[in-house]
Amino acid sequence: MEIEINKNYDVNRLRRWLDYELSTSVLLLLSWFWGISIWLMTIAAILFTPFMLKILFQERRYGWIIFFLISVIIPTIGILFLEIDSTYKIVFKLIPLAFFYFYCFLLRLVIRDWGK
Repeated sequence: MEIEINKNYDVNRLRRWLDYELSTSVLLLLSWFWGISIWLMTIAAILFTPFMLKILFQERRYGWIIFFLISVIIPTIGILFLEIDSTYKIVFKLIPLAFFYFYCFLLRLVIRDWGK
């Protein structure tokens, strides 16, 4: 009996988590639980980000890390410092969350080729 060592264990694990992470975007469709779904999506994104960045650093995917900083972190920081009218505040807070899930979607499409 031979034990097979998977060189791409972390990449495969990230791919599985991306499948679950993107399924949390279904919470957006639950409009009758609007406040709860936004909080759940935000908590899922915050908890998943360190794991995702750890795998990207291990795989030396610095382009993806820079793309994450530009597309998610910078808009989040920018929106936090903007003085926005209270009626549009919730819309502007959803923009970084939408960017995060779009980033995860793109990463999910590309990550399948990393294991080859």
